[in-house]
Amino acid sequence: MYYYVDHTSRFQRNTGIQRCVRVIAAALMEVGVPLRPLVWNREQQDFETPTPQALAHLGQWSGPDPAGWGRGEVEARDTWLLIVELVRGPHQPTAAQLRRAAERRGLRLAWVFHDAIPVRLAGLYGPAAEATAASHRAYMAGLATADLVLANSHTTASHLRSFLQQQGLGAESVQALPLALEFPGVPRGAPRQPHGAEAGRPLRLLCVASLERRKNHAGLLKAVAWLVAQQRFAAELVLVGWPNDPAVVALVRRAQALGLPLRWEDAADDQRLVELYRWCDATVVASLEEGFGLPVAESLWHGRPCLTTVEGALGELAAGGGCLALAGCAWSQLVEGLDRWLTTPWLRERLAGEVQQRPLRTWSHYATELLDRLDAC
Repeated sequence: MYYYVDHTSRFQRNTGIQRCVRVIAAALMEVGVPLRPLVWNREQQDFETPTPQALAHLGQWSGPDPAGWGRGEVEARDTWLLIVELVRGPHQPTAAQLRRAAERRGLRLAWVFHDAIPVRLAGLYGPAAEATAASHRAYMAGLATADLVLANSHTTASHLRSFLQQQGLGAESVQALPLALEFPGVPRGAPRQPHGAEAGRPLRLLCVASLERRKNHAGLLKAVAWLVAQQRFAAELVLVGWPNDPAVVALVRRAQALGLPLRWEDAADDQRLVELYRWCDATVVASLEEGFGLPVAESLWHGRPCLTTVEGALGELAAGGGCLALAGCAWSQLVEGLDRWLTTPWLRERLAGEVQQRPLRTWSHYATELLDRLDAC
């Protein structure tokens, strides 16, 4: 199978989509698929093989072994090109260009679709909102030409089908294939015992999210500030995320200057993330919307309950257990959820038990199902 790695092989961060590109490649290799990597040659308007340096970069953050990429004779599944990346914007090829390049090689095209957020919540993108939404609409419309689209949650599959139908485009190729609940390369963790207050220390909360408006740091920090003012926040909070939006960075720095009990780490690698998941008692995912919610999945994999919303894709994850499902992500709803968790020991124990009992699908399971979908198409 051919596998598109253009942006991830160059990008110096490992956000959610980059993690998907890496772990899906590694999982496909693990189940025996000799992947053949491709990047985009902008001058030739065609695919080419990435450099050894690009493959070495892909191997970071629990990515695929640079020596594990397929070579030699073409195999049966080499009729497919799988694109997990988000391919959008003025410096990226269009879906039509990718389709033509694939057809020249006799390849069928499969995409993993992550979310419709820049279209649904365009206002969060500030001055770039109109251009970002237009670019994302063009990307989503281009998916109508794919032979198969695997949306990363039932919510995103519904969003994409609705969009394509509204545009008068076919949506028959769209299927839901939710992502795995595994943190790659790390054994599943057990819940922490005892939990914070019972151990005579402040409770520990972790929020893993890029610093951008959609992740709702504003609502989370307002909730924390209110609870601190009421002397009801016997906890410490660590934020992990790269500084994608200067306004959100400024908000976090103001919160720190006011003395809120929080710390921000902007460049945590996988080893550091594992340490932080093990350090915390629970995580918070306060996003206004997610396509899937990898931080929820990874929290559960490490044995840590998660406070998150019942809405959308996050609600899909919360429904399986181990999550304190909040009615929404407004700051007042975050206050209510945080206060319940901080002041209710039996609730913390119940959630910890649910995490321990919950079946969690691995990336190998995901890769096997992905291959079944390709074979059935």
